[in-house]
Amino acid sequence: MPNATNRSHVDAVDAAIAQVLLAEREARRAVAQCAVDAEAIVEQAKQQAREIARRAAQRTVRVQRWSAGMLQAQLAKLSARQGSGGTDAAGTPQGLQRVVAALAAELTGERR
Repeated sequence: MPNATNRSHVDAVDAAIAQVLLAEREARRAVAQCAVDAEAIVEQAKQQAREIARRAAQRTVRVQRWSAGMLQAQLAKLSARQGSGGTDAAGTPQGLQRVVAALAAELTGERR
């Protein structure tokens, strides 16, 4: 026959179980919220990476355009220096080869 002491223990056990189940539900909610938060952080990082890649691509295009312009200017300068009688020194494959070789030598510090 149950007595008051046994009933008190049963109530204490029931309360402890209820507390554990509540803590478990709260933990599951917290874990689910962490997953949502983590996904948002990952998406933000991906967006930042896309923005960095876009800006890098724009910079690369600007550098390529600048380099092409500088190369054209240098080729024109070398062509004018090596031209004879007003003809374009790079007008033939051999002439272009000489101009490019002269430009490479100038860019690398080698004097020809």
